[in-house]
Amino acid sequence: MTKRDRMIEKAREYTTGTYIRKFVAPEFQRMIRAEYGARPAGPVRAIVAGNLDTVDRRRGQCVCVTCGKVLPWSSGIGGMHTGHFLASRRASIVFEEENVAPQCSGCNRYHGGMPQQFRLWMEVVRGPEVVDRLERLTWTTRQFTREELVDMRIEFKRRLKAAEEAMS
Repeated sequence: MTKRDRMIEKAREYTTGTYIRKFVAPEFQRMIRAEYGARPAGPVRAIVAGNLDTVDRRRGQCVCVTCGKVLPWSSGIGGMHTGHFLASRRASIVFEEENVAPQCSGCNRYHGGMPQQFRLWMEVVRGPEVVDRLERLTWTTRQFTREELVDMRIEFKRRLKAAEEAMS
């Protein structure tokens, strides 16, 4: 039995929603932050005091797109999060990479995601066509099979490892 087969067997112990929440989404979120952290050092565009600005960062750090705070990519619960532009409760957008970006815990958790600042950042940095596409996706339905979820988890782990290696 392959590792993938064992993971699929384990996934069958959970509903798909629980498996996403417990296993796949955390891996996706770590991968996103690590990939941002692995980018070369330099200026990053973020909203600072309500305006688009550039913030310098070193490799291994992420910039909160809604306030400009710079923190290590792996700084944990009180540090850097992976914020969702549109609520991730819908399976149709939960793993859309264009829907997420680094956010500090203050903006993401304690200030409700800073939706106006996040929208401004999205429209300027990613473009209005991306915002429109994501908003349309929220009205669609998507269901994942356990096999798809396991394959995503494996791919997210692979990308996380590659990003961590790029930072070392």
